[in-house]
Amino acid sequence: MNVTDWRRKIDAIDTAMLHLLNLRAELAVEIGKMKAQEGTALRVPVREQEILARMKHLNPGPLVGDSVEKIFTLILDQSIRTQELHGCGKAAEAKPAARETTRGKRARS
Repeated sequence: MNVTDWRRKIDAIDTAMLHLLNLRAELAVEIGKMKAQEGTALRVPVREQEILARMKHLNPGPLVGDSVEKIFTLILDQSIRTQELHGCGKAAEAKPAARETTRGKRARS
């Protein structure tokens, strides 16, 4: 194989990743709508840390863990941004009762 062949493979993977990222964003928007109805915050740091730890644990390489964390941190940040752009609230917004409930769940987790 030559460079052009390898680049075609990369282009196909990039296209698939774009599709999957948009699919993920659609699901995040649906979750954001539910959170808006409940009055809970869009950003849940405990959940984000779970996702980052899971992805780093599942990573077979050659990407190093730090790279995986940076990529998924950006994905999470952009998911929150997309939720905000779709009118699901703000990352730090939550009703006081919802925050207490969230904390209680975190403490039990």
